[in-house]
Amino acid sequence: MIRDTPERPPIEDERVETTIAAAIGRAVASARAERKLSMRALAADAGISQPFLSQIENGHTLPSMLTLYRLAGALGLSAADLMPAEVEPEPIHLLRREDARQVPVSEATNAGIGRILTAAGRRVVATEYIVKADDDMGDWFQSDGELLVYVAAGRIVVTIDGQGEWELGEGDAMTYPGSLRNVWRVLGPSTATILLVHSPDS
Repeated sequence: MIRDTPERPPIEDERVETTIAAAIGRAVASARAERKLSMRALAADAGISQPFLSQIENGHTLPSMLTLYRLAGALGLSAADLMPAEVEPEPIHLLRREDARQVPVSEATNAGIGRILTAAGRRVVATEYIVKADDDMGDWFQSDGELLVYVAAGRIVVTIDGQGEWELGEGDAMTYPGSLRNVWRVLGPSTATILLVHSPDS
């Protein structure tokens, strides 16, 4: 039997985003309290302002991917630990194109947009980016675990701090520890489609 998924109305998308923001905010606040960190200390460690952290913890703002990973790193967690998770996730998860959660890479107005392709609660996080050369992909990025970058279309340059830079074209893939500071940029006028797979530490 073939199952189809109806398109969600915009109001439902807003409710889903609000629910995710609230869940992330509670997770950040709880982890901070467990570690007896002040809001000022966590904000400084994550490289964000204290008022912005307050907005995140109160569920008023959905953090960008870059901010989420910075907060997770400052708390000694994986970004997946801060994402809402189902108590008993379904063993098989089908995600339609229109249902993927879209999250900006950074807080910039021209931030690149990522589509999270994996269900909440999964240990591996896969995100698709379709970005142009002038889209902001944030500053240096770090995480726990391993990262795999696959280029489905276009060309990008991956720079790893202190290690070098590599040009990747269509069909190329690169794997490296998330602890290495890295940043991407798109080459040329064409759009690049990139798949990032993050496998957190156990």
